[in-house]
Amino acid sequence: MTTRCAPLADQVELLDADGTSAVATAKVDPGDPVFTGHFPGFPVLPGVYLVELVGQTVRAALGERHRPELAAMDRCRFLSPVAPGDDLRIEAALSWSGPELRCTARISTGRGPAAELRLRYRPEENRPEENR
Repeated sequence: MTTRCAPLADQVELLDADGTSAVATAKVDPGDPVFTGHFPGFPVLPGVYLVELVGQTVRAALGERHRPELAAMDRCRFLSPVAPGDDLRIEAALSWSGPELRCTARISTGRGPAAELRLRYRPEENRPEENR
């Protein structure tokens, strides 16, 4: 089962989803303790947080029936820093290839593009409902 860890748990607000695409927003918490040590004097949200926010968008778009876990990061381009307090817009295109889900995502701030990601997900192993 995939473990979600605070402070990122359930940070996205899904705005739209139709099975092949999803749009969500998230607010970067300026009080997140990651900023204390990640580039002191120039706080930047780590790229792994952006990968997780895309994952949250995917899971929110698919609902409880599908709970994919990250299988591969095919491409991650971090285009500009994400700062404390930024409002993020996450746009994801989704396509299935057998049991594998492919996601192409763009993340932007009010200043413009922040990241472009191509990720692959597989069905979550050991779902609690399957173990009953």
